[in-house]
Amino acid sequence: MKSDLIKAKLKASGIHLSISVVIFFGILYLILAEWYPGVFFEAEGGWDGIKLMAAVDLVLGPSLTFIIYNHTKAKKEIFLDLSLVAVVQISALMWGGLQVYSERPVALVMWDGVFYTVTEDYYKKQDISLKDIATFSDEKPLLIYAESDHSLEQLEELQRLNREKIPPYAQVHLYKSIKEYKDDVFENQVSSDPWSDHLQEDIAQTSDYLFLGKAKYYDLLVYLNSEAELVELKIRQ
Repeated sequence: MKSDLIKAKLKASGIHLSISVVIFFGILYLILAEWYPGVFFEAEGGWDGIKLMAAVDLVLGPSLTFIIYNHTKAKKEIFLDLSLVAVVQISALMWGGLQVYSERPVALVMWDGVFYTVTEDYYKKQDISLKDIATFSDEKPLLIYAESDHSLEQLEELQRLNREKIPPYAQVHLYKSIKEYKDDVFENQVSSDPWSDHLQEDIAQTSDYLFLGKAKYYDLLVYLNSEAELVELKIRQ
């Protein structure tokens, strides 16, 4: 009897796992292609997102099914049990998905001569939508120039947001159109790097404007053309 129960539990959790795998591949596509495309996957911690979603989708749901499923119960009870598992898994997936989604890089902002990746959660803290930020750029990710005019009012706002753990490159009141200020942007291009042979080769070979960038885990190389449009992103070696 006990072996029959274990076999039934394994079969039910196996079916659940198969369904979860299909869902996981859909989530994997979103992470790789939409939320953390290209170098952002490695530079911004796309693996962290995948591990979180895998734990929720491939481990939590099937494990709960194995624990709770009992084929000797009435069909109504089995349905209620599996419905409970589904609610828990869907709720956890929604929570995990929102965490990964909100931490995706949505903008590259030049501040003090360096491009920084900015995640959407910084803008939410300022009650500003991505639609509002998109007025500064039509690129994907958004390319923006940030600069202070050193007025007392702006400096006070900058300090206030700093106290709220919002760095200057994520403070929208400093934002300007990168194309309108491209001459100021181009002044910050990298012209030489005596400490890095790899970067020196890139500088010598490219006809585009090359800038340094910073992501969550790695430094970046940002290439812009003469119209201040993004040409390429690389992880700095």
